[in-house]
Amino acid sequence: MGPKSVAASATPLLYRRVEFSGQGEAMRKLVLILGVMAACLLCTILTRGVKAQGVPAQPPADYDPHFNYDCDRSCLNGFVDEYLAALVAHDPGRLPLAREVKFTENGQELKLGEGLWGTASGIGTYKIYADDPQAGQVMYMGVLQENGAPVIFCVRMKVQLRRIAEIETVVSRKEAGSLARPENLVDKPIFSETVPAAERRSRENMIAIANSYFSAIEKGHASYVPFDKDCNRVESGVQTTNNPALNPGGNSTGTSSLGCEAQIQMKEFQPDTLLRDRRFLVVDEEHGLVFVSAFFDHNARLRQFTLADGRVQKQTRTGPWTWQVAELFKIQNGKIMRIEALVNAVPYGMKPGW
Repeated sequence: MGPKSVAASATPLLYRRVEFSGQGEAMRKLVLILGVMAACLLCTILTRGVKAQGVPAQPPADYDPHFNYDCDRSCLNGFVDEYLAALVAHDPGRLPLAREVKFTENGQELKLGEGLWGTASGIGTYKIYADDPQAGQVMYMGVLQENGAPVIFCVRMKVQLRRIAEIETVVSRKEAGSLARPENLVDKPIFSETVPAAERRSRENMIAIANSYFSAIEKGHASYVPFDKDCNRVESGVQTTNNPALNPGGNSTGTSSLGCEAQIQMKEFQPDTLLRDRRFLVVDEEHGLVFVSAFFDHNARLRQFTLADGRVQKQTRTGPWTWQVAELFKIQNGKIMRIEALVNAVPYGMKPGW
């Protein structure tokens, strides 16, 4: 082997010039193209199933064994954020939707793109997320702007194979006769706090705890409900427990200064005749949250009733009515710590649409 051959062999293989008579330039181009293709392939493999932070990747049209179809907490919250962005842009076409997606607003089934989709104008700072990866469900409660006016908004979505299959929304507007006070809603860190593992309860036990609250109201007596001593309830932006300054009209019984447990014991909920269509939709064990949809019927036949302290209360509403309720419970160490609810007056006996 001559000196030239020895020098060539000493050159590292990676940097060695490929020289074939009459084909050097073509070979260099081919190597460059193959290198770019390999880099793109590697990038695709490493990022498949991943999108920009907070925005879940859309699934392929056909099954792909390399795509991650799981949807964890971050993924579910990403779907909420994507939904809100599409909502204020008035563009449902931006969403990854299942073929048979169902959409309701305040219990009415609508075509996606109708209702609040045409009037939403901004996203507020008050927001609560509850995630249930096991069931593929996520709930969001917050304040939006609707044509410049604040409204309280709640959405529950079901995600299947990284596509939105169900969208259930409740909008509480500040209108005549409405309870809504969106301007009162402020951030509540307790709803985003992780519950220590030793203070968590199983899914079924959390559902049972939330259900005991509705049963006690329906029965109108002080059946056992595991309230924390500092429990508070906010309904459509109004604190309705531990709030002596509250003096609501209509059927006020003057018990708003009492806590969650004391109000049940006072038997102030006797006019609530039926709490039906209770659906326990999202159970977030990590954060101790249970989201429930229900309807409170009042048949208006009870014209007066006696509280536990002997006071006699008279009904002022003369006809039957129903409350549509979207209610979120914070449960820790087996006790109800907080209750956050949206409450809308709807026609008596209205069905949930689900």
